Amino acid sequence: MDSPTPSPDPFHGLNPADLMAAAAMPTDGGADTLPLSPRDLPSLAEIAAAFPDLEVQDLIGHGGMSAVFRARQPKLDRVVALKVLPKSLAATPGFAERFTREGRVLARLSHPNIVTVHDFGESGGFCFLIMEYVDGVNLRQAMRAGRFTPEQALNIIPAMCEALQYAHSQGVLHRDIKPENVLLDTKGKVKIADFGIAKILDEKGDGGMMLTQSGAKLGTAPYMAPEQIEKPGSVDHRADIYSLGVVFYEMLTGELPLGRFAAPSEKSTVNGNMDEVVFRALAKDRALRQQSAGEFKTQIEGIASMPPQVRRSLAWQFSSFEYKSKRTLLGRPLLHVTSGIDPTTGQKRTACGFFAFGDRAIGVVAFGGYARGLFACGGMAVGVVAFGGMSIGLISFGGLALSAALAVMCMGLNPTTISWRPHPCWHGWCGSPIRAPSSSAGSGSR
Repeated sequence: MDSPTPSPDPFHGLNPADLMAAAAMPTDGGADTLPLSPRDLPSLAEIAAAFPDLEVQDLIGHGGMSAVFRARQPKLDRVVALKVLPKSLAATPGFAERFTREGRVLARLSHPNIVTVHDFGESGGFCFLIMEYVDGVNLRQAMRAGRFTPEQALNIIPAMCEALQYAHSQGVLHRDIKPENVLLDTKGKVKIADFGIAKILDEKGDGGMMLTQSGAKLGTAPYMAPEQIEKPGSVDHRADIYSLGVVFYEMLTGELPLGRFAAPSEKSTVNGNMDEVVFRALAKDRALRQQSAGEFKTQIEGIASMPPQVRRSLAWQFSSFEYKSKRTLLGRPLLHVTSGIDPTTGQKRTACGFFAFGDRAIGVVAFGGYARGLFACGGMAVGVVAFGGMSIGLISFGGLALSAALAVMCMGLNPTTISWRPHPCWHGWCGSPIRAPSSSAGSGSR
């Protein structure tokens, strides 16, 4: 299946030149990283002296463990991003090893949707990485500039899936997928940055190369899978699937999926199929998630391949909605209106109010596909007074009416062909269609 056409305006009208700092700056998140104070930042003069083969231009930005400078390689006439570990942090146990590992990890990865590492090592007392310079912005900046449309999100997520699928096939986990680590260049190409806290699996897959076996939790809290927080030593590639689901949800809704969160279709013009894909990625049990980034991509592209008008039509049909009035009566909301799926249960929402309207409605006055109340009207209605395709109540009207007092079944027959008589199976009266005798018999309806 062909990939979706790149968005013509991935920056929502922003000037990429004004947003270089975070775009070329892979970020580091997590409780185990130390804040980089101004005194730890090396000066341009220090960096220029330590890297005589580079023309160091300016400081782009700094994160939890490093600073990034824009530089030029004169021999190659190439602009690069130079990431260095300040000397004060280089002396901290574990930092230098972690930094060197980042270079080795990225050097193993060669993919168009992953930021390229050209070189790494030590020079002038600084550990360094020379990386591809991405001329663009990161996803966080683009999201702040304007909310993404579903079409734009569907152009970005499959490329992220491809990058992660490739990295996972190389035994590399990212473990910190978040908007800051997703870069968009001026042509709209997606690149994932900062595999610096990745868990590297050895060939046996037993985590022998992992530097965080002490239990350090690496990642950024809102995007971390439950097992990443509870059992960091057992994390596998499905943690990245969860983080990808969080990013996707945030792109669609502008919110993080925290607590009792709404379905994407409640916040955006997407259909129920999209809800299912996102909820599956966000499952607490990793066995219930998509089992690979490739599977996630296949599901997303299945939706992306639909013509926009079809997606809008399905979005209307499967949209999820809930309104509950603050005013109450008899202990219930005065008005409760629902439709669609409850994201916390995966079941149809139920309206419970004095006046209840929904696919499932329970109230004093209830209208819905299934309605139950003092007065109920719906496809299936149960109440004291019930109207519906199938109605059960003290007084019932419907295609199939069951009642303890009066039941009227309406089957679309001519009124002159219907008369009323006691039904032997029920206490009360049931409407029973009886054909009138022919006029030649000289009598009317019985």
